[in-house]
Amino acid sequence: MARRIRDPQSRDQLVDAAWRLVAAHGPNDTTLRAVVAEAGVTTGSVTHYFADKAELMDAVLRHNAAVASARVLAAIGSKRGLAAAEAATLALLPLDEVRFRCWQIWLAFWSHDPGQVREGGFGEGYRDWAERVEAHLAEAVEDGELPRGLDLRYEVHVLGTLVAGTGLLAGSDEIGRARLRKRAKRVFGEHFAGLAARVGVDV
Repeated sequence: MARRIRDPQSRDQLVDAAWRLVAAHGPNDTTLRAVVAEAGVTTGSVTHYFADKAELMDAVLRHNAAVASARVLAAIGSKRGLAAAEAATLALLPLDEVRFRCWQIWLAFWSHDPGQVREGGFGEGYRDWAERVEAHLAEAVEDGELPRGLDLRYEVHVLGTLVAGTGLLAGSDEIGRARLRKRAKRVFGEHFAGLAARVGVDV
């Protein structure tokens, strides 16, 4: 009997198609038949790579997390300190189509099953992002960009709250996204400028 060979490219094609559909319609209304049509493959291709819809949805969440993480890492590049923290924060905001889709996925799964911590879900991604930003804020303190004694965990919490609020607004108001994009850049720009201005001030 011939051994079934799994092609990673074909699997990725299915996950990407499901990712687009879940962003637009949510996990409940994304059917395997719709994924097959979106990916332009046969029904057998889905069952070849995934045992059921739940397994495919798990793959969608992991893919979403990978996309968001890659955007953050690309934005940071070789930056360090305050510039890296700001780049990592702005890269997570839904300011373009890809990042907006990431937020649609997170919100769709959260509303589908609120409170459940899932691999690739927003909670897991947030923890990774928070650790990265805190490390860059620590670099900023070391480089003299931020004052010593600053409560870095608290500052990350403030940033995370602003990021989550922006993501919720963007994910629920596609029409107002252009206005939100301008406001978000201003809000975060002023926030980081305010942090930098605290050098020399007792904390």
